[in-house]
Order: sequence, then structure tokens, then C-alpha cells
Amino acid sequence: MRITAIDTIPVRVPLTEPVKWSGGTRTAAPGVLVRIQTDEGLTGLGECNGPTLPVIRTVLEEELKPLLLGADPRRIEFLLHKMDEHIVNYDEIGRYAIAGVDLALHDLLAKSLGCRVCDLLGGVYRDRVIFNGYMFIDTPERNAATAAAFVGRGASTLKMKVGRDPDLDVERVRAVRQAVGDEVRIRVDANMAWSEATAITVLRRMAPLGIEFCEQPLPWYDIEGTARVRQAAGVPIAADEGLTGIRSALALIQARAVDVFVLYVSEAGGLSHARDIVRLADAAGVQCVLGTWAELGIGTVAGMHLAAASRNFQLACDTHYLLLEDDILTELLPFDGHVAKLPAEPGLGVALDEAKVDAYGRYEAHETVFGDADDPRWIPRIGMLQPMRPHG
Repeated sequence: MRITAIDTIPVRVPLTEPVKWSGGTRTAAPGVLVRIQTDEGLTGLGECNGPTLPVIRTVLEEELKPLLLGADPRRIEFLLHKMDEHIVNYDEIGRYAIAGVDLALHDLLAKSLGCRVCDLLGGVYRDRVIFNGYMFIDTPERNAATAAAFVGRGASTLKMKVGRDPDLDVERVRAVRQAVGDEVRIRVDANMAWSEATAITVLRRMAPLGIEFCEQPLPWYDIEGTARVRQAAGVPIAADEGLTGIRSALALIQARAVDVFVLYVSEAGGLSHARDIVRLADAAGVQCVLGTWAELGIGTVAGMHLAAASRNFQLACDTHYLLLEDDILTELLPFDGHVAKLPAEPGLGVALDEAKVDAYGRYEAHETVFGDADDPRWIPRIGMLQPMRPHG
């Protein structure tokens, strides 16, 4: 079997409403579809997600495609080695491009063997993946109403974006806790917005409200500070932006900085590299959950295959999928409330709706995940000292 063609197709699917986090406001879920065709008639599907899709697509088209055309797509480890070495001088951005290729190669190999991608990753440990209710920065009243609606649809875990106003963040978490009761888990995500002092102060205020964990309170590079926050704040800590690959995972473990890895298949460089991180986490006693760049159906189901094949992933995972207006698949992924069942078909188990690919390939939206169209003068910042009002 040989690779005869590789197509890269940028698409943008609108969200049901704009979503605000500490770094900006998003209106759509963008991705670059990767379609690998072979001389035996099989096609593999992948999806690239990340911070700068035009650059990622350029890496695909100009750097990776020449390495792959004519190759045997079943030699995944060999091709990954070639691509890893090729992007060594721009490793972190290059991995986003490799991830889309890796997904398509796994889809192809599983289809050629008549099995599912999860079978290539270790076999089915679970056939359903639990996802949280994903909440963004809003008023306490609106967050509380949204939380109650999520729980009414079966969510047992809620994730709240925080990081622009510490006092308001505490009020928002308190309102949500009051709305959903004590049994629902609540986690918060600061997206690197806080300084060490701010993180400790805010999390000590939030701790009595019952926080499952706080995701990335400090800038990605401050591993030692993150470890100190973990020791001082009384709340478990998760790495997100600080988890950029296998080497950063090892550094976080060695520093005893975090309790949880928020793992992105895209940032890891695909399923193969993500699986390596999960196995390292298993050995270190670190929990894993799937993170989300607002993946479309292909990226979402790929993460599900990874979680389905692992002893880890006992906690609820992230997804923007429930916030999408539509998808580019022939059928939407089978969510039952906040639980998604793994498709039964070979490969990733999904197929493209070409009419939707064409339509959303022409959809225009504000693409960058950073910045806020409502306030063009505002600049997102990380690691900020954000004083809080006195409280009694």
C-alpha cells in the first residue's frame, strides 16, 4: 500500500454562542482536515487543531507532504520518526501538524486490518467516555443557570473558565456550587492568568467550595512555582499549557508539580505520542483527562479512542463538541447527555459529509483564540498579580 495523495482542508464550524476565557473570545471551532489517499482505495481521515492553523497547514503542505507521498502508510512508527526529525527546529508548532497526519495513518491502518483505532492502542478498556459541562466567563447568575442545565442533562462534572477577575471568579464558583449541590464536581481553569501569589490566594478562597482541581494556574514555564501552589493552596493542580509533549510531562512529574495531565492529542503530536504520555502518567500516578482546542468530529473521536483504550481517564474529559452548531461528519457523534459511545465501525469510525466540508470551508469567522473583538484595546496577559477585595 502506498500514499498517493494528501489533502489539507481548512474548515470553521460556528459555536452556538461566543465563549469567553482568560485569553480571549471564540466564535467558531476551526480545524484543518487531513485526508490521506492510497493506491488500494483506502482513505484515512485526520484533523489538526491548534493556535495558528495557517502556519500548521503550511507545515503540512510544504514540509510533511513531500516526506509522505509514496510511503507505506502502515509504517506509522517509521513515518513518525521521519516527521519528528524533520520538524526538530520548530518542534512545538510542528507537532500540531504531525498530529493530523498521525490520526489519518491510524485510521488507515485500522481500516486495512478491519479493526478500530482503539484496538491499535491497546484494545477497549471502556466503550464510553464521560465529558464535563464546559462553562465560560459570564455573570454568576448565568453560570449558575448554565450549570443547572448541564446537570439536568446528566453532567456530573463542571469545568469553569476563570482568570480575568479573582473576586468575580469566587462569586461565580459559589453561585454554581449553590445551584448544583455538593455531589457535582467543579474544576476551574485559569489558563496561566495568575501569578503564584494570586493563585494561592484565590484557590484558598475557592477550596471550601469543593474544587476537583485547578488547571494551569501559572504560566506554562513556571514548573517550580506550580509545585509550590500545589503544596500551599489546598487544591489539586493540573497541567494544560505546561504539558507540551513527553519531555514536559517528565519534567512535571519529576517536580511533583501536578496531580492531573490535561492531555491534547493535537499538542502531543498525535495518538502515538499521546499514548506515550499516558503510559508515563500511569507509572507516576498522574490522572489524565482529554483537553480540547474545540475539535470537530474527527479530532473528538480520536481522543475518545485514546481514552477508551487506557486504564487512565477515570475523570470526565473536556470537549467543545456539545457547543458546536454542526459538524462535518455524515452523522454527529453519539452523545447521550454528557456520555459518548465509541463508534463500532473500523478505523476512527466516522465519515465526512462532503457538502458540509465545502460549506464550512467557506465559512468566515474570527479564527484566533486570543484577543477579544468586544474590546480591541485589551491584550491578554499571563502570570498577573491580581489583588482581591478583603473578605471577612
